[in-house]
Amino acid sequence: MTENCLMLIRKFGSFCLLIPFLLMLGTVFIVSNDLANSTVSGKYFWFYGCMGLIGLLTLVRTLTHRHSFRFSVMDLLVLLFAAAVYISACLLNDTALNTTKLTILTLLVVLYFSLRLSKGLQIMPVITVALILTGLVEAIWGLRQLYGFDTSQHSLFKLTGSFFNPGPYAGYLAVVFPMALYLSKNVLAKDSLRDKGAGKLFLGGLGVFTCIAILLVLPAAMSRASWLAVLAGSAVVIRFHYSEHIRKFYLQHKKHIRIIGGTVALFLLIAATGMYYLKKNSADGRALTWKISLQTIAKHPFGVGLGNFSGAYGETQAAYFASGQATETEQLVAGNPEYGFNEYLQIAVESGIVALLLFVGIIVLAVRNMIKAKNWGVLGSIVALLVFAAFSYPFSVLPFLIVFVVLHADDADLTDLHRCSLSKSHLKICVNLSNPSHLRATILALSCLLVTVSCLYKQYSVYRAYKQWKTDQLYYHVGLYKDTAENYESLYPYLNDQIRFLFEYAQCLSKSDQPEKSNAILQRAMQISCDPMLYNIMGKNYQAMKRYEEAETILVKSTQLVPSRLYPWYLLTKLYDEMGLKDKVRETADIVCSKEPKVQSQAVKEMREEVRKLKVKN
Repeated sequence: MTENCLMLIRKFGSFCLLIPFLLMLGTVFIVSNDLANSTVSGKYFWFYGCMGLIGLLTLVRTLTHRHSFRFSVMDLLVLLFAAAVYISACLLNDTALNTTKLTILTLLVVLYFSLRLSKGLQIMPVITVALILTGLVEAIWGLRQLYGFDTSQHSLFKLTGSFFNPGPYAGYLAVVFPMALYLSKNVLAKDSLRDKGAGKLFLGGLGVFTCIAILLVLPAAMSRASWLAVLAGSAVVIRFHYSEHIRKFYLQHKKHIRIIGGTVALFLLIAATGMYYLKKNSADGRALTWKISLQTIAKHPFGVGLGNFSGAYGETQAAYFASGQATETEQLVAGNPEYGFNEYLQIAVESGIVALLLFVGIIVLAVRNMIKAKNWGVLGSIVALLVFAAFSYPFSVLPFLIVFVVLHADDADLTDLHRCSLSKSHLKICVNLSNPSHLRATILALSCLLVTVSCLYKQYSVYRAYKQWKTDQLYYHVGLYKDTAENYESLYPYLNDQIRFLFEYAQCLSKSDQPEKSNAILQRAMQISCDPMLYNIMGKNYQAMKRYEEAETILVKSTQLVPSRLYPWYLLTKLYDEMGLKDKVRETADIVCSKEPKVQSQAVKEMREEVRKLKVKN
């Protein structure tokens, strides 16, 4: 009886360790409508809470159970990569510019080592299956949005799941799909139902339903990157898991396969061409973004600091267009991207070439481990995530970072649930710090907890700031700029790395006759964003202060940053009119009237009408 009670206590204690990891995977579902930027900030604070639980329970489990831990090459690469990012952000650049991203990076490193410390429990198969369940829930959520049962998280899109727009949503489904496809083998296998067992049938059914749900909703997201990711990840699963069947089939049907292969290759070529022309301007814009990113890397080989991609990108793009080397197409498709739409380039821009090489090393080692463990489902998902990362911005979205860490910490077969040892009798309460391996594990667990506490101790104040920001935005949207500026002043120390907050704060200061203070906020915002509106507001502020030369310089830079925008040319025309420069008024007025905007609108018509009057007057 006593032995049974102890066994139940051990099971319960081990299960308690699993719960925070499962809650952490639920981060993807969190949308906190009482916080500003609800689809993003809500996920942050849920993740923070889960990491607090994980850090505490990992230490308790390490102290009270037999455990061994040895540092691996992967562990070393993870630490070196984090160190490279910290050095670029803290020593070579301004750390305060993006404290949120540095906090998340630190906690992700803690999460990685917490999963490593929990390896003795063999909980990874359970965590990975739970990850597939999140994909199923997201797919069902998207279907409900498509058919009008749920509202999306963005007014411009019908389909977003729990994300802010369809791109990351489709990418998340694409990453889950290969694991679900691998699980489906339990249903598709030729074994009899009796041989399969209830557990395998459940997992197989979960895989089949998840694949079907994802395939139903994915085309509606119109994300080319996610389609490529699904194809790449699925090809890996099919190639490795069914390699023997494929080889035998190929030997039996060589001629037919060559004909089919040629047909498929032709179809893929046509499909790739169609995908390009489906959103041609978008594709050309991505190509320009990569080109400017490479130029930025050449200028800053040691990185510009985590979170500073957009600001550094804007400086390079403005210089490129000012040089006169850009084509008309590039001028037309240029934008002001927040992300590099290629995570490998963005890592190199933000943290330097050394960090990128270390990151590639982590990926190569993880792929090798998956091949060695024959974990084809997780390998397929890693490949899908890497392909998606080449065309989008998954590492700027928290759920993808969590998935990335989970996949790289996993070397177990996700369908092999009997390896999950929550119920095994070797989990005996035993504190044995004289054992060097156990001592290493304890020190690591304690270090993880201390790092987590140091990251989280200010987060409640940040949470309250986000909540207050949500309330104060009501004043901002109704035009009570002076009151809003006063309220935002107290929030600034907690939200000074959020570009939307900085923009609203600067706008409020500008419209409440505080142009100099507004420009100080805008100067900070320009370090993390290349939005031309920041430059336009600053130019108007300088004009209000009668500092005309500085106003002209900043507005000219705005025209160079995104040449297709008419608004900075319109502001320049008004500036020159106030300065009495009649020739320049006529010159810029002609540009406003002749330049073709990306989108025709009522605002464009009104600007053109006003500059025509100024031209006649001058």
